[in-house]
Amino acid sequence: MRKTTHSLQPVLTEDEKIIRLIQGLHHIHPTPMKAAHYQKLAAHLPYPSLEELKQRFGSWTNLLQQAGIITETELNAFERHTLNRPRTGTASKTRWTIEQSIAHYVETHGTRVTIKRYSELRMIERRMVSANTIIRHYGTWKNALAQFKLTSNGCFSDADCLDGLRRAHDALGDRMTSQTYAVWAREQHAPSLTLLIERFSSWREAVRYYEMQR
Repeated sequence: MRKTTHSLQPVLTEDEKIIRLIQGLHHIHPTPMKAAHYQKLAAHLPYPSLEELKQRFGSWTNLLQQAGIITETELNAFERHTLNRPRTGTASKTRWTIEQSIAHYVETHGTRVTIKRYSELRMIERRMVSANTIIRHYGTWKNALAQFKLTSNGCFSDADCLDGLRRAHDALGDRMTSQTYAVWAREQHAPSLTLLIERFSSWREAVRYYEMQR
């Protein structure tokens, strides 16, 4: 019986993935794309930010050269400047790093991170990198969460929140306040202070409910 062999696909580096993305975009773009045009696409699609591309390749036109879209001698200085020029009024919207984006999620939503909830938060805070950018960087969403010692397994239940308060009280004793709990919860990957307030309307109500259950 003849065996079917499958050749392994080469693993692409992050730079190679970006170059292929740019080449793909130019299959439907007849002229060299301007940085401002790409920036507009990246604001609505799961593409790496223009800032990330500049960090990796030095400039937008350098990336176009490596992708084979333009040659080094093809453009004059003015034409290069036109291609490299970003959209106006975007300096204050610099994209966060992956680490900053994950930290913001944990601070506001706790340590259970699903792609859906992450993407919903990014619709509000546009400086966060996209979930697809994180997946491209780490290979899979699971690998990314493992890197930050996080999980995507469901959401904290009310019982989880109360158990978090119990463990915090055991560790902190009379020193447990909303501030000390917030620090402890981040270190222990417990339900966040924000989540407790969402569930019980306030820190005081969360503590009162916990004390009633003791």
